[in-house]
Amino acid sequence: MMDILTAKDTRVSLIEAMLAENNVVISIRCNYPGVSKANYHTSKVITIISNIVSKQLNIYDVKTLTTAEGPIFLAKIHGDGKIIKEKMIKLEDQHPLGRLVDIDVYFKSIKSLSRKDFTGKLRKCFLCNDYAFNCIVNKRHDELSLQAYFHKQVETFENLPLDIIEYTNQAMLYELNLYPSFGLVSPYSQGAHSDMDHFKFIDSISVLNKYMLQFAYLGYQNESVADLLNEAIAIGKACEEAMFTKTKGVNTHKGLIFVLGTLVVSVMNTIYHGEAFEVIFANIIKLTKPKLSELDDLNKNLSNGKKIYLKYKLKGVRQEASLGFPLIQKALDIFAINDKKSYVKTLIYLMSVCNDTTIIHRKGLEGLTKVKTTMSKLFKHGYSVDELFRIDKQFVKEGISPGGSADLLCGTIFLSLIKNNIFKRRE
Repeated sequence: MMDILTAKDTRVSLIEAMLAENNVVISIRCNYPGVSKANYHTSKVITIISNIVSKQLNIYDVKTLTTAEGPIFLAKIHGDGKIIKEKMIKLEDQHPLGRLVDIDVYFKSIKSLSRKDFTGKLRKCFLCNDYAFNCIVNKRHDELSLQAYFHKQVETFENLPLDIIEYTNQAMLYELNLYPSFGLVSPYSQGAHSDMDHFKFIDSISVLNKYMLQFAYLGYQNESVADLLNEAIAIGKACEEAMFTKTKGVNTHKGLIFVLGTLVVSVMNTIYHGEAFEVIFANIIKLTKPKLSELDDLNKNLSNGKKIYLKYKLKGVRQEASLGFPLIQKALDIFAINDKKSYVKTLIYLMSVCNDTTIIHRKGLEGLTKVKTTMSKLFKHGYSVDELFRIDKQFVKEGISPGGSADLLCGTIFLSLIKNNIFKRRE
């Protein structure tokens, strides 16, 4: 106990010295129970939270120390202390690891600004819904239970996004390796494309995954998914730029970045709030609906999808997303992860119903109608393997490539993996 008291005196003295030179100082510590407060989990939390604070605030003169209180982050900040405190309360409340830290803001005084003065509320306990102060005073929970909760939160934050990326990678590779694929690139054919092949797609997938990880971290927080749109757009644009750099200007996955990025953010937000699999689609609507209105206010530098909207008034994948990806929802009833024949069947279904802007861009509405009619007959009446290869060869010859349908297939595979490997484990 004396060690902790001595450590607290050291921290307070440092803060006093820093306040003498600046009006605002921030202190970040972990709420870790027990004596051994300096460990892997507390160090990880302080690193993650301090990195976020460093990006959000204009900090300088950073001091880091490890004492009997555990790892501590101190910094001076330019700005209004009250506004900074409001931001830090939001971070504590919304970040998955926010409950594990105390972010104290000192404004012209060694007495930190009180959360209660801003929200009217005290912080809640890790393990129950009572105020943490009451649980501490009454010693309501044992030390090991509190430590186990702390460890689990950190490990989930580290591992869950990586699990999600495992499934985005798996989905993209499964879609790429599908054959016959009716004009799409596969390991056996460039399809209807002269500027890309199987290896070009692998190059692209290799760079997409790190941005899918960013989408995962973005979605995994106590924020309404509707409020994540601007940050999601920024990640998506950065991902597009990285893709074009990797592929030397070839558009391999621009549509998929939108589809899969939207799904990842929505999935992670759904998981964070402990909601059912079906809520993912409601979250997709909340996230993407504002983007639909942009099509009515277009200007220069148009994508192929936007050009098609201006010409045909078809809103493509944006409209599909704004409705909660109803085609993917239907495709999930057709697709089965362990039934490889269902992969092609699901693609056939999607091609029979999707207003695929990739096909329209290449072959116009007449070409799209032809593709949908052909695929509708296959889906309704069945097909032989020879017939599939014949149609694949025909589409390649005619320059037909169902890129939009392929993106929806990839989204379907991803959600099937998520449903079976994450949501069913939680039931």
